[in-house]
Amino acid sequence: MSGIGRHKFKTNHSSIWEPDIAICPYCGHDDCHADFCDVGVGLVQCGPYHCESCGAIEIGAYDKKLELSIKEDEFGWYEPNRKYEGCANTVGGVLVDHKHAKDMYNIGLLDKKD
Repeated sequence: MSGIGRHKFKTNHSSIWEPDIAICPYCGHDDCHADFCDVGVGLVQCGPYHCESCGAIEIGAYDKKLELSIKEDEFGWYEPNRKYEGCANTVGGVLVDHKHAKDMYNIGLLDKKD
């Protein structure tokens, strides 16, 4: 699920086993992570990078096409105050990682996607 974000990274691990940490294009927070899954030959991004400081979220390659602001188009990340309508896992409209999503799915609380 690699997104379309044009990231600046805090790290440069150059490793399929250690994902890089992104810098938020809106607030500059330098500890933005994405969900990654082990597929046997390395890790694959399975969720968007997101900023826990301001709430910005990377635009996913498979998100439905929405009208983007100039900054969203430039950065490849949704603005912090925008309602997230992407295809990644959410509970109550809030982005969650795949482990939390599985727990919420099991009890029927994971948001349904179109």
